[in-house]
Amino acid sequence: MTPTFSAPRARCSALLLAATLAAALGGCDDPVDADAGIDGAMDDAPAMRIDVGPPCMTDDACDDGVACTTDRCDATGRFCRNSLDNAFCDDGVFCNGEERCDAVFDCMSGDRRSCDDGDVCTVDSCNETDRVCDRRPRDLDRDGDVDFFCAGGGDCDDRDETRSSLAPEICEDAIDNDCDGSLDEPECGTPANDRCDDARDVSAGGSFVFNTRGSVADYSLSCAFDNRGDMVAQFTLPAGGGPRDVRIRGEGDLFSVALSLRSDCTDAGSQVECVSGWPAVVRARSLPAGTYYVLVAGLYGVGEIVLNVEFSAATPPAENDTCATPTEIPPTGGTFLGSFVDVDDDTTTTCGSFGSPDLFYHLHLDAPANVRVSAGSTTGESLAWSFRSTCATTSTDRQCAYGSPALGTVHQLPAGDHYLVLEGPSYVEVDFTLSVEVLPATPPAAGDTCDAPVAITPGTRYSGTLLDKEHDYEVSCGYHYRDAVHVLTLTEAADVTIDLNGGTAYMNLAVRPTCDTEGGQLRCDSGSPARARLRGLPAGTYYVIVESSTATPYTLDVTVSTPPSTPIAVSGNDVCAGAVMVPETGGLYTGSTVTAINDYTTSSTSCGFMATSKDVVFRLDLTARSRVVATTDGSSFDTVLYYLIGACPGPEAACDDNSGEGTRSLLDRNLEPGIYYFIVDGWGSGSAGDYVFEITTTPL
Repeated sequence: MTPTFSAPRARCSALLLAATLAAALGGCDDPVDADAGIDGAMDDAPAMRIDVGPPCMTDDACDDGVACTTDRCDATGRFCRNSLDNAFCDDGVFCNGEERCDAVFDCMSGDRRSCDDGDVCTVDSCNETDRVCDRRPRDLDRDGDVDFFCAGGGDCDDRDETRSSLAPEICEDAIDNDCDGSLDEPECGTPANDRCDDARDVSAGGSFVFNTRGSVADYSLSCAFDNRGDMVAQFTLPAGGGPRDVRIRGEGDLFSVALSLRSDCTDAGSQVECVSGWPAVVRARSLPAGTYYVLVAGLYGVGEIVLNVEFSAATPPAENDTCATPTEIPPTGGTFLGSFVDVDDDTTTTCGSFGSPDLFYHLHLDAPANVRVSAGSTTGESLAWSFRSTCATTSTDRQCAYGSPALGTVHQLPAGDHYLVLEGPSYVEVDFTLSVEVLPATPPAAGDTCDAPVAITPGTRYSGTLLDKEHDYEVSCGYHYRDAVHVLTLTEAADVTIDLNGGTAYMNLAVRPTCDTEGGQLRCDSGSPARARLRGLPAGTYYVIVESSTATPYTLDVTVSTPPSTPIAVSGNDVCAGAVMVPETGGLYTGSTVTAINDYTTSSTSCGFMATSKDVVFRLDLTARSRVVATTDGSSFDTVLYYLIGACPGPEAACDDNSGEGTRSLLDRNLEPGIYYFIVDGWGSGSAGDYVFEITTTPL
């Protein structure tokens, strides 16, 4: 309410009253309940403050502009009375306090009603419905047991509804469930819903929390490899309601979950489906009326599992589940919505995964065409598709794409019959959208296939992109991603260094003498950027395949050095005392850690997981400040490289795990004059093999 100001003081200053009258009124600065007349007697009035105003003849002359006052001219007709009416200001709300009338500011809000009785053992609140203060015993988790620290209470953890003096003790969970001060006493039992005869009813659908702490692994689940304890839910589909689809999702707190849906709780042979994962999702089509059970198990951990249960109208199974019944793709293409629920695995694709469900589509072309395909799941899981000439034969795959979504264009697909195989993930049944476009035939981009590789000129940077490339080839360090093909020709033996930079994208780089065959591959390295160094590469033609999960621009730099470097084979440098001396100008060495022993380790798990594998030692004496680059590129195992200053053994001054090619190591430091011991080690406790160790030095 907007305050309305009256002006009693202004009116008083304008009155020319006798001093005795002013004294009788108590002054204009402090209006009081008093006789406003000259008869010396109090008039009948409410027990409220009265604003005494100027002389008047009628009530209208007494309006003070304040809405919550009652304005009248007194019985003598000589002075105004302005009575405060608090009832006028009442907004009818109990819990926000009592409103009051102010002679100057009109209606004023009261202080919000406080129901706090000062007792920490009561939970106090204002009840607007009954217009009273409610006070109930302190029971924050609402489990029916008052807090242990309050009179009559026995709840030792008022934040956890599963613990109280009313709760049963659960075995083997190391928790005082019944708040009696003892853990897992002999009379303990299993938690609720641990067995089939105590299954939790989830027929209404929704979200339910199960806690596997203290539960027993009572039942065998075909998809549970490490059942730490299972719980049971059950639901009933009523007769007469028709079949229903069901979707059940179970997610644990930092551990995987297994779900087994079955029609007979104790009979594994009645199982409809069993799925494990993080989360685990079970989906079933057109379940008939009846009672079903869901066995819920934690894998590799115990704790809370949130189970979400959804029922929906029954849907028919996919009709294109086999090569005999493919879905027809119109000559101009089309968009298809589908689901992998209850779809079998009938074939494989060159870029898919084992055990994945697959659906089949048929396309007939009257003339050669490009076909652009996009396949994506509604929940973000990766899919795979392949185009082939014979439906059930993987060897006829012309092109295969994998991703989320799986994108690609098949160039110059010849006239005739073709089959598109769409594969879903093996671990969850997903819904998807498949889009197929039939376009005019065009050749693939330069460098897209081995038929038209892009030549590399040593010393000249090549700038390319994967945006217009498709997935055509497999590389050992990569996956089913877009790739580009380059060719390098050496007229004589040389050392070759290849640097691949895709900005922030993670890149894969493979070098092989035969373009379309992974066998015989010389090197495959990954990184951001990726780098491959091949020493003593003989004269000949080599193919460089660039790959990334991102359709990124990239640069390729190739350095060729002749004559090739010749490494020095060394042995006997298992300990510091037998360290191989490296000339101050640097050197290149080969050897093996297989016959060595584990003499030295790193100081923490942050570099090579303490590098407790077999190791060998090199020594470098510097007489001048130099930039020193030490690398294990070309080694056959996951290396760790570190160096000590002055004394060996001793604490490492610097350590590296994976800064080199792939899992190889690289240290690049400006070092002062002194003695340095470099130790070639392996990640963890089991990494050993043939190594290449190189040090280059540049005086500063």
